[in-house]
Amino acid sequence: MNCKALLSLFFFALLFCTATYAQQENDSTRYFYDKIVKPTNDQDLLDGYLFFNNQRDEGVKQKDPSQTLYALEMMSQAQMGLGIYYNAESTIIEALKLLDTLEETSIHDQSENRKILYNYLGIIYQEFGKNTEAIDSYTAALSLAQNARDSSYFYNNLGVVYKEEGKLNTSKDYFQNAYSLIEKSTDSMARAITLDNLGAAEASLDDPNGLLKMQIALSLRKSIKDERRLSTSYKHLSTFYKDKGNKRLAVIYADSAYIAADNYSVEYSQDALFHRFLLKEDLILTRYLKRSDSTKKSKMRNENKFASVKYNIELEKEKKERALLQGAEDKAKKRTYQFIVILVILLSIFLFYILSKRSRKKRAAQVYLTETRISKKVHDEVSNDVYRVMTQIQSKQGFYPEILDNLDDIYKRTRDISRENGLIDVDTDFNALLQDLFLSYQSDTLNLITKNSEAIQWHAISKPKKLTIYRVLQELITNTGKHGKASLIFIEFYQKRKNIHIAYTDNGVGGAISDKNGLQNVENRISAHKGTITFDSKLNSGFKAQIHI
Repeated sequence: MNCKALLSLFFFALLFCTATYAQQENDSTRYFYDKIVKPTNDQDLLDGYLFFNNQRDEGVKQKDPSQTLYALEMMSQAQMGLGIYYNAESTIIEALKLLDTLEETSIHDQSENRKILYNYLGIIYQEFGKNTEAIDSYTAALSLAQNARDSSYFYNNLGVVYKEEGKLNTSKDYFQNAYSLIEKSTDSMARAITLDNLGAAEASLDDPNGLLKMQIALSLRKSIKDERRLSTSYKHLSTFYKDKGNKRLAVIYADSAYIAADNYSVEYSQDALFHRFLLKEDLILTRYLKRSDSTKKSKMRNENKFASVKYNIELEKEKKERALLQGAEDKAKKRTYQFIVILVILLSIFLFYILSKRSRKKRAAQVYLTETRISKKVHDEVSNDVYRVMTQIQSKQGFYPEILDNLDDIYKRTRDISRENGLIDVDTDFNALLQDLFLSYQSDTLNLITKNSEAIQWHAISKPKKLTIYRVLQELITNTGKHGKASLIFIEFYQKRKNIHIAYTDNGVGGAISDKNGLQNVENRISAHKGTITFDSKLNSGFKAQIHI
């Protein structure tokens, strides 16, 4: 069947559902209804199908025939839009079978439902080339039509089938009946479709009025911006001029058909290209294209694996299907419970991780506050008291110089403790803060060299981590100064994402690590951030440390 004719028929089918179910739709139902009725791509149709498939299952479970029937009709529309007609036929037959089991008064209007479903079946049979079945289905739908608009739709559909059968006069009569019913309608889109079909049929019969009707239909489509069907109008005009021997205009309209189709969908583009190629004066190419199209349609008909599903399906089979559905629901519930359990476990692990991380940060902050408090106490009380005693001793005669020297040494050590554990403002320029630290250890006997510290993105590093880096380097340099007897310290920085790597090396005496307590503090600080530090110290080979935090 011609792709554009099929979509024109499908358009008629879609119009039925708006009035029939306007009172049934809630927000989500309306949303997915629009995805099927006004799709922008295949994903919209698939999303709509999945939603109404769930609605169908829920309707069966709740024993709600109205919901089930509506869902089945929407599912069949989505399947037709996706081009899976054999599945759509099965869905429609399921809906008709449901109607057969209902009392006439148990649902709002069975004739309306049957009319829609028969029309869908007509479209499907026409797609499969089963024109006799298509005519029967459209005729059944026409017998249920209750107004002029509906009748015109079905006359139009029947006209398309007879045109494909080559019965042009019969086809024209049906199109004429359709147009006489809708001629004065305000539905411009429906008028354009019927006018275009009627004009094409008249043109095939050499009726001079046919061209004018097709041109009016084209103007209507342009005025209402019905871009999806412009390609059909252009193609009908191209065929008209081809039959008249005006190849130039036939090619112009064929090219316009392709441009319009290419703006809408791949399927329209392929159909327009097929028509354009048929205009070439190449007998071999034309024969190949027609045979290829025939083979494609034949293959699709052979794949209609659900066509045998009809009204006379045995009750036993229906019970088995319901049992399978129930089994699937049970499995789905089981999977849902399993998913919930897994989700709870994962959330528990995540929560444990977050709390652990928060606890580590809290402990690190507490350590920092404790050190700062001790530093202040040492400075304010011990250092000041020692300094006062030194002053008193100096003011008296007969003091012992060695006592003053010892007190001076004690004072310097308490001052160093206070400095090493005092308050640090890491929120400013941290690289500058590190450079000040390194500079404070520079002397005539100790040279300290750094590399790449300015390349580290310190602003992206957390405050607790920067405090730890500062304290650890301070501890290592102090340890080198006290015990390493080194003249050179080399510190290299590099960054990987938010992780900092520091290589610390001195040229001291090395050997056994002498200040185990100090290095133990370093290890504790690093491990609080889940980092690592390794030491390498050999006699006469200096001291090395690798820090990853």
